[in-house]
Amino acid sequence: MSQIFGGFQIGLTYEWQPGPLIDWGNRFYYGQLEEINTGVRTLSHWFNTANFETDARKAPAGFHRRAFPTRIDGLRRDMTSQWNANLQREFKVKEGWALQLRLDALNLQNRSQFSAPNTDPFSTYFGVVESQTAATNRFLQIQMRIRF
Repeated sequence: MSQIFGGFQIGLTYEWQPGPLIDWGNRFYYGQLEEINTGVRTLSHWFNTANFETDARKAPAGFHRRAFPTRIDGLRRDMTSQWNANLQREFKVKEGWALQLRLDALNLQNRSQFSAPNTDPFSTYFGVVESQTAATNRFLQIQMRIRF
């Protein structure tokens, strides 16, 4: 049984990072800043879009003093949450020779990571996550090595 099932080596890693804070342009907002980061977060409604000035004719011009913060505490893009694994086994071929097989799996659960939501209140996609980042989707790699 040990010839068939023994000698395996398994490695697992987990990577978690909070998403980066969302960057904002100068906006007119008529509420409490804490209200922006409330509600259920979905791809079609990442933050509370109420109380923003949505009429482009009333937008702050380039000569206006900045009134809206660059970032809002706790309002972040999608986080990184990824499991990576590897499985390895070495087979003895003959005296002094060995064959090593290894399988690496990156992003084992194939989780997509989404980009930042649209922060332009004059867009019809305001508050919507429109795409995913260039993060690695599931990646499998098989290696074989002969040691002598």
